[in-house]
Amino acid sequence: MPEMPYGVRALYEQHEEQANEGMLVNIGGRIVEAELGRVVIEASLSGDRHGFPSSRGQIVHGGALATLADEALAAVALTVAQDGDVTTTSNLQVDYYRPAIPGKLYARAHVRHRSRRLAYCNATIEQDDGTVVAEARAVIAYVKL
Repeated sequence: MPEMPYGVRALYEQHEEQANEGMLVNIGGRIVEAELGRVVIEASLSGDRHGFPSSRGQIVHGGALATLADEALAAVALTVAQDGDVTTTSNLQVDYYRPAIPGKLYARAHVRHRSRRLAYCNATIEQDDGTVVAEARAVIAYVKL
């Protein structure tokens, strides 16, 4: 079996170390899939913690969706990182298409391009049934700590 790439290994180690803290925990998130240049994160977004009432019933706040997107985009950039690099979001854009209903949502992210110090990444945010509620793009910077 081939060795796991540094970035994928680092992603799993980071999420194991931060299993009880951080924004991913706040949105009930977990890594479902991770491979070189591709990540899927599942989140459990509730109306009580992440939503508000509307004329359509409870919907998820856009900030919670942006958080889910940001987590997935930074995570996918980490999968293609070089040894010792950490990721930080330089720019994040989110397009909201329709209200998200509380429950399980998925962020599916991939790396479009990577340069020496930047990764350009895209993500979709989907309801459990596959309905896309938002798309996001980010420029992720690599830094050494």
